[in-house]
Amino acid sequence: MSKKKSRAWFVCPQWTKLVSDHYADDVEAGRALGVDPRVLAKLRSGTPVAKSTMLKMLRRSAPRHGLRTPAGELIVDTRAR
Repeated sequence: MSKKKSRAWFVCPQWTKLVSDHYADDVEAGRALGVDPRVLAKLRSGTPVAKSTMLKMLRRSAPRHGLRTPAGELIVDTRAR
C-alpha cells in the first residue's frame, strides 16, 4: 500500500467557526493564511485533509486571532472515528 493511502487524515470540527469569526469567505481566509481556498472548503465541509496542512493553517491563524487552544488539540484523527 502506498504511504499516501496509509496515512491518517484529519479534520477540525471548530474550523467553520474560527474562519467565520474573522473572514468573510474562504477566498479571503485563503489569502490571509496562504492556503488554496479549495482546501478551506474541504475543511468547512468536514472533509479530512493532511495533518501538516491543518497544523500549518492553525499555527498561522493563532497569533492573528488569539487562538487560546494549542493547534494540536483542535484536530481530530479520522482513524479514531
